[in-house]
Amino acid sequence: MTTIIAMLGVGFALSVASAQAATKEAPQINYEPNVPVIFLDAKEQVVSDRKVACKLRIVFPKGQPGGTTNALPGVVRFHGASSQAFAKKSFAVTLDAPTALLGMNQSPHWVLNAAYIDRSLMRHKLSYDLFRSLSTTAAPRFAAASRFVEVNFNGDYQGAYLLMERVDRIMFGLRPYNSNEIRHACVYKAIDHAANFSQPGHGGYEQREPDPLALAYWQPLDSLNKFVSSAPDAQFFDPVTGIASRLDLDNAIDFHLLVLLTSNMDGITKNFIVAADAPAASSVKPRFFFAPWDYDATFGRNWDATVVPPSAWLANHLFDRLLDQPAYRDKFAARWNELRKRAFSAKTIQAMIDNNVRELGPAVQRNAARWPTSTGPYPDRLAFAEDIAQMKLWAEARVKWLDEEIGHRVGAAH
Repeated sequence: MTTIIAMLGVGFALSVASAQAATKEAPQINYEPNVPVIFLDAKEQVVSDRKVACKLRIVFPKGQPGGTTNALPGVVRFHGASSQAFAKKSFAVTLDAPTALLGMNQSPHWVLNAAYIDRSLMRHKLSYDLFRSLSTTAAPRFAAASRFVEVNFNGDYQGAYLLMERVDRIMFGLRPYNSNEIRHACVYKAIDHAANFSQPGHGGYEQREPDPLALAYWQPLDSLNKFVSSAPDAQFFDPVTGIASRLDLDNAIDFHLLVLLTSNMDGITKNFIVAADAPAASSVKPRFFFAPWDYDATFGRNWDATVVPPSAWLANHLFDRLLDQPAYRDKFAARWNELRKRAFSAKTIQAMIDNNVRELGPAVQRNAARWPTSTGPYPDRLAFAEDIAQMKLWAEARVKWLDEEIGHRVGAAH
């Protein structure tokens, strides 16, 4: 126990590693890990606006296959926007070669999410796993796969993290950029509340695909936003050329229901991904679809750690327009009633929470010792066990409120 406390008390230094840490071939752990431990080492100071060289190595818990991996070379920077103000930092790592880490998809791009604002350490994982559980072979629901880990950066213990896939073209299986073609696969991230579909243009978005350094490619999104914001109802709901020909409405319903289920206050007019594949010569024009991103402020907590009641409706201009149509509203309610019986039931959510608690295990206590809620800049003093109990009660109250609210909104259509 003494060695654990001593290790957890090591100062947080995001700087040049000591020569000993940089050259160590076999990472040492002074406790028995219950989740994989990632050793991340960088020879330069890590910042947010440029990438620096790093090496990543994984040590697996006793009894799990894998042992200790070889050091994987790559580059690293700080990840996130407002979250960079917190002492516990998130990292974006790009490996030199695509790698399937911890059984997830093969990719060079990975995120180590600190979940500092989220005392449950699981809101991202819980939300993304819920959305992924809705996938079928014919209708995938893309969200980041993730695994709980602990992170040791440049010899210093950083606590429990969530290793996440990056949401990008690779995850979606979209066609790669080809400069000889006219139309391309596109991925856009909504980064502020201007991304509410109420005006033409692309204000509030970042282009992620194609690489904006290779080509500024806004036409597909501009066309969608212009149509949603200004098309008359007859044109908007036209069965052949209307919104259903431009947007995967089944995906849109599932995405909207995830936002509502989790009460992601920031996830309806920002903090989401919208993407479409490049058209193939002999196929129907690809439609846009949604993917979730940034769900640490959910399940009863907001981005500033304030409490969110289980009784708020969330929508944007696009979803408001869609719900103006009785046929869509009926379909929306039918999907909610279907999901409410299984994937979005309170029992399913509570069971997923319990599974995550078991998987995190003693890593929770080590993380709490490294980042105590009783001191420092954390916005409140909520502890892990308290947060888990509140999440379970909130989820039960939320689905009950949505039962009534969705029923009321559908009933008003007839």
